[in-house]
Amino acid sequence: MTKYRIAAAAIVASLATACSHGINFDIEGQLVDNAASEVYLIVEKTSADTLATAAVGSDNRFRITGHADEPTTAVICDDNGNTLTTLLLEKNALQMRPVPTEGYVVEGGPVNDKYNIVARRLADITREAYRLDPSDSLSRERFDALATKYRDIVSTAVDDNIDNIIGVELFLYQESKGMSAEQMRRRFDQFPAKMRELTAMRRFAEYIDIYERTEVGQKFIDMPLHTISGDTSLAEVCDGKRLVLLDFWATWCYPCMLELPYLQKAYTRYALQGLEICSISLDRSPGRWREFIMRNDMLWTNAIDVHGPDDAGTCAVETYGLQSIPANFLIAADGTIIARNLRGEQLLAALEKYFGN
Repeated sequence: MTKYRIAAAAIVASLATACSHGINFDIEGQLVDNAASEVYLIVEKTSADTLATAAVGSDNRFRITGHADEPTTAVICDDNGNTLTTLLLEKNALQMRPVPTEGYVVEGGPVNDKYNIVARRLADITREAYRLDPSDSLSRERFDALATKYRDIVSTAVDDNIDNIIGVELFLYQESKGMSAEQMRRRFDQFPAKMRELTAMRRFAEYIDIYERTEVGQKFIDMPLHTISGDTSLAEVCDGKRLVLLDFWATWCYPCMLELPYLQKAYTRYALQGLEICSISLDRSPGRWREFIMRNDMLWTNAIDVHGPDDAGTCAVETYGLQSIPANFLIAADGTIIARNLRGEQLLAALEKYFGN
């Protein structure tokens, strides 16, 4: 038993060391089939997005070295615009290797190796969810069970890594989805001060304030809408309606496809009683978006978010503090948000309670 306790202590010590401020990183990797001539290590939304670049040799190998001011999540991209993989910066020498049918993985240090275990478990659940048939009447129940299992794994992993960058990564980009602003703040405060001071965490603290403005009980935030039939505003869509379901989705979003039959049922049942649905797509292909709407008889108000995520104040994602899709907000006649993120039968039950059967 002694050797295992020593090994566990060594891992904990390595994780703690990797989370101290200032990291000299060293990443070696190999691409497949002359995929690119140069790679970039990028940290999004920082003063210097590209931390380092490296040429890819004739043997498809590269080595990226440099310095980061703090532990953070980063991505490796190539000069063709492809994102190759995500990693957590740490002081240990790392290797990026190809994984058949799954892209690339970065390993070799205690932080990334531990994170990869969690990531693989989550990827397995995601693949299982995507194999569900949306036309199967049991697919919603199975999807919800998988979603619960997914959240449990994430929550446990955050608990186990509350003092290092693994916990930060999983909290910011996984666990916080679906939380209320109060729940986010409570979890945020559980992290030690050195983790709360990280750039990504300080930015997230500001995001919580944005998210809070669209919680139940708040008034909806008006914004311009670019619909199939022309420009309008959310306020105009809401005017004169008893209820408006503001729905965010995309044609590439599988969970959104599971929700579509319930939106169609809701609109068929309650449109004449004063329900309007305003679906805002996050698609970047207007042609694909239009074709999908026509093919699926989406007869309600349909708009597309034409702004990029860097257009602060105009992007629907920023305005409504979205972390994931599908996402929706149920807006009453007086403009108050009375519910959010209603799914499947839960949505139909809420509308039946409001309008009557």
